[in-house]
This record gives sequence, structure tokens and C-alpha cells, in this order.
Amino acid sequence: MNRKRQAQDLERNLKGAVHFLADKYNDFQQQCRVFNPKRGYSPTTVKEIKEAYKTITAKLAEARALQQMLRGKYKGYVQVDTQLQREVEELSLMYRKDYRFFELNHSAWEREHHVSKQKALPPTILSHLYNIYRESPSLSSLILCFRGDFASLRTLKERVALGERDTSAMEGDEIWFVLAGVKSPEDPILRSTLIETLLQGLHGKVKGVVVKLTEGDEVREEVLRGMRRGLAGVKEGDIKIL
Repeated sequence: MNRKRQAQDLERNLKGAVHFLADKYNDFQQQCRVFNPKRGYSPTTVKEIKEAYKTITAKLAEARALQQMLRGKYKGYVQVDTQLQREVEELSLMYRKDYRFFELNHSAWEREHHVSKQKALPPTILSHLYNIYRESPSLSSLILCFRGDFASLRTLKERVALGERDTSAMEGDEIWFVLAGVKSPEDPILRSTLIETLLQGLHGKVKGVVVKLTEGDEVREEVLRGMRRGLAGVKEGDIKIL
């Protein structure tokens, strides 16, 4: 195959790449631009946009590589279509602009959604803590938070005998306990005791974190948020003392 025919094949491939990019653009733009501030992008849409943009960037890289070959090794064998070259850069700019729109809106929505989830703490737990430490500023207590399926959490709840100053709150896939006036042993002993008495027979479907309090000054909303964050690093069937 002579150089001229090779150059013609490269040019044909370049035109095919540009046609592909132009053909996909309207659908891509529509996906990126249809944004609901209340619900954000659906998980399916997020996945589709990211996968589509990955394909687009690969196709743009292919088009630029073909352009480079036509301007270099095969220069003079075909007349370079300057309009085609401009189309590649214009399409690249258009895709980047729409993907940037998607990224900014999706990131902003995720941040806002994350904050709202952080605020959705059981109000009875924090208010109960404030009440008991207002009465007894120096008091040893435990806050426990468990995450798991509904049936397992109900079983766990039945295993905890609450005293007069204790409370619990179950919401969604979480259950919280405040055990007031508890003098807990060292962390390793406390952990093994809780696993044995609370998680036995739950087949690793629940995990939990525990915080020990000794003073009213330690009662803060951030403590509960920190417990929630701490759950992310705990394996199913285990309990971590924070």
C-alpha cells in the first residue's frame, strides 16, 4: 500500500471520528444539562455521563493523533482539511464545557446532600444527653451506634435493658443508645463484652461504634457525626471503641 492510499485511509478515519463526535453531542449535552437541583442526577445518569465522556475523550485523542500523522509523516499526500481540524477543537471545547457543567452541579449537589445527611441525627439522643449532663455534669456514660438490617437491629434492641436515665432511637438502618452512669472497663474488654452480648447470632449483619463520655463538655453534635463517620471503617460483625 503506497503512502497516498495510507494517507487517504487516515483522512477517512479522521472524518469518521469527527462524525462520531458530532453525532453523539446532542445526547451528551442533554444528559449533562438536565439537572434537577432537588434530586440531582440519578446514579444511572451519572454513570452514563462518565462512561460517555471517557469514550469521547478517547475518540478526541484518536482524532488528534490522526491529524498529527496527516500533518507530519503523510504531509503532502493529501490536502489537509482545515475545516475538519477546526471541528475537532470546537467539539472538544463543547464537550468539555458540558462535562464541566455536569461536574460542578453534581459536586455541589453531593456536598449539599452530604451535609443534609449529617444533620439528620436522632434529635432525641442529643437532647437526652444535654438533659442528663445538665443534672450531672460529671457522669460516665456510653453512646452506642449500630448499623445493619431492620430485623437484626430489632433483635439487638431487645437485648439492651434500658435504665431510667437511658434512651434509644432507631431510624432507618441505624440504632442509637445512651447508657448513662455506666462505668465501663478497658476498651478491649468492653469491645469483646459488647460483641458477645449484643452481636452474637446476628451473622455479621450489624456493626457498631462506641464513645465513652465522662463530662458534660464532651456532649456535642460533632461527637455523633464523628461516630457516623467512624462506622465507615468498621467491618460487619465488629464493634469499634472510638
